[in-house]
Amino acid sequence: MNDCTIAITIVAAPEYRHTRNGDHIAQCLGAFYSPHHNEKDAPPPPSTIKVVAWGENLATQLSSLRSSQQCVIQGRLSMNTVERPEGFKEKLAELTAERIIPI
Repeated sequence: MNDCTIAITIVAAPEYRHTRNGDHIAQCLGAFYSPHHNEKDAPPPPSTIKVVAWGENLATQLSSLRSSQQCVIQGRLSMNTVERPEGFKEKLAELTAERIIPI
């Protein structure tokens, strides 16, 4: 299992919804800077990651965060492959939250 703890900044307001069987789910997009860049040059743009929270408690916690708010999220990291309209495949990281700590 891929456990991950990361400090992110919420980029867009989280979306809260329910699945067909009544499960609570919230998702948002977060941004973080890589610590591995050359200080002499301008820092690269932040990397983004999709954060998903399942269950009423976690989904409510995630949906209560605001855009540009910082938080630490612990969870499971996974990679999803997406077919792009340009004709190539892209891998996107997704973090399934198990614990959310607002800063």
